Amino acid sequence: MELPDLLRSLRRRWPLVVGSIALGSAAACTQLLLATPTYDATAQLYVTVAAADTGSTTDLVQGGNAAEQRVRSYVDIITTPRVLQSAIDELGLGLTAQELSEHVRASSPNETVLLYLTVNDTSPKRAAAIANAISASFTDAVATDLEQAGADRQSAVSVRTSQPALAPETAATPQPLKSMLLGLGGGTAVGVLAALLRDLLDTRIRGRAEVESATDRPVLGMVPRSKDLAKTPVYVQGDGRGAFAESFRSLRTNLRFVDQTEHSRVLVITSANPSEGKTTTSVNLAAALMEGGSRVTLVDCDLRRPAVAARLDLENSVGLTDVLIGRAELDDVLQPWGENGRVLPTGPMPPNPADLLSSPAMTAILATLAEDSDYVIVDTPPLLPVTDAAVLAATTSGALLVTAAGRSRTTELREALAVLDRADAHTIGIAIGMVKSPHQHYAYVYRDDAPQLSKSDLRRSRGSRAADNPAS
Repeated sequence: MELPDLLRSLRRRWPLVVGSIALGSAAACTQLLLATPTYDATAQLYVTVAAADTGSTTDLVQGGNAAEQRVRSYVDIITTPRVLQSAIDELGLGLTAQELSEHVRASSPNETVLLYLTVNDTSPKRAAAIANAISASFTDAVATDLEQAGADRQSAVSVRTSQPALAPETAATPQPLKSMLLGLGGGTAVGVLAALLRDLLDTRIRGRAEVESATDRPVLGMVPRSKDLAKTPVYVQGDGRGAFAESFRSLRTNLRFVDQTEHSRVLVITSANPSEGKTTTSVNLAAALMEGGSRVTLVDCDLRRPAVAARLDLENSVGLTDVLIGRAELDDVLQPWGENGRVLPTGPMPPNPADLLSSPAMTAILATLAEDSDYVIVDTPPLLPVTDAAVLAATTSGALLVTAAGRSRTTELREALAVLDRADAHTIGIAIGMVKSPHQHYAYVYRDDAPQLSKSDLRRSRGSRAADNPAS
């Protein structure tokens, strides 16, 4: 994952990151409120080894080295029951030597003869008292037991308390700044990792990037979301200058530049699953082609859940199925739509849709419509539940596959493309609908005070020129 992908994931999953940071901060605050303050009291011990009577430099160096070696051993000895039990008895602590050792730690800096003894306790005074008691017990243990000399001379090793433990004024734990930094840092790390993992496991299509990563088929158009689609299913009946309208004009333009085939005027519109916007694309793409001056026939071949007639408020009592079974003529069921469009609704729903759509009669109907139209737009059922769309796409110029941003998945898109490939059908391209587009993409708007021209204004009178008009 590259840096732009990382930033895109964080921007998309920012609520997850913010929530993790809030949880980490809340956990840190809870820990600070519930934690019992503890205090560290430290005593400093100094270890020496007596040199020989000559007092030469060599003897002094040897004595220092011997002291350093002993200090490293004393770090482990000072927390043994032999030393701790005397301090427990002296102070009357209700603890065992094992329990007390969990609150005692010893350390010694490298190349020194200093031994630091630290005791952690909830009471600062008791921590200092225990540290001083352990220091006295350890000093006595070294003199009388660990480094005991013969009867005729004293021990060469001496341990003295160079700095007794004092009651600390500030608590060792908890540390507010450290706890908050850990909470914020931990929450941020967990949030970022969770966002990246969620994004890697999420196969939903959100835009062009996901589609291009799943297939090499061209993306011919991106249609933004439209809140008014239910009220005005065809954009020319609503805001013809909005982003929704412009997206279909862009799709119309891109379709004119794709590879042309023998039946390039017959386009199958389908999707992988239901409710991905195939009928919306069929109706609005046909309207965009009509707006550009093309003669368009819109055919509803979804013989299972027809929707075109309802979208256009047309009659659906007779239609395609009547022509396929020979009960009506094609010209009798075609309904006009606008100035240069026609609609062929489904008519009654048959019990065998796939058989009818794969029949020679269906091929003949599409060929007849293509002769009288610049474009034939065929709305079909989704690819994954049924095979109707694949059958039709194999006998036409191909299919325009519609997918829905935020709803469709890359796995389903690949499966739908595989269905078309197995049917030996050509995939013209992919249109992405329901895209959440930034507003700045459509910031080049029309001026409200600009005059608008109608289609009659754009028709030139045959044989006349503007220069011949005296009024001009």
